[in-house]
Amino acid sequence: MARRIPERLHWTIERLAVEPADRLLEIGCGRGIAVPLVCNRLDIGTLLAVDRSPVAIDAAIEANEPHIAGGKASFRTCAFADLDPAGLCVDKIFAVNVNLFWTGDAAAELALTRTLLAPAGALYLCYEPPTAAKADEVARTVTGVLAAQGFTAEPTTATTKKGQTLLCLTATATRPHS
Repeated sequence: MARRIPERLHWTIERLAVEPADRLLEIGCGRGIAVPLVCNRLDIGTLLAVDRSPVAIDAAIEANEPHIAGGKASFRTCAFADLDPAGLCVDKIFAVNVNLFWTGDAAAELALTRTLLAPAGALYLCYEPPTAAKADEVARTVTGVLAAQGFTAEPTTATTKKGQTLLCLTATATRPHS
């Protein structure tokens, strides 16, 4: 049975402008619903998806076996801050409805992001807040968190067919890792 893919995921992947050779990392992949949207655009590129839930990762692996077998997708069970960066370099990191960037300072996660991103890489933080006002609040809060850690963010918004607000903050490092 095919899974219904939420509009926010289609919209997020469009924001990423995935190229065939991109190396991507998804934070909080859950059951891996976005994985086929990314992997179907890859040729020699790869996607590493992480989630701290073993149950979610097991479901993601099961649902995405063809992408794993094809060498395009891999999964790790861990909190993003606990991901071992050894040997990893990615062009794009993305997260959808992951609140760690607006509920705290995210210093450890953003230091790791800086370590993992290639020099021209970007971080995409996408949300589907319940209201436009909440989207504005999330944008202000996350932009502040990013700025405090040496990133600039460019917000993009859209409205779903059902009238929900979508928000994507595309962030790049403005100062070298210290």
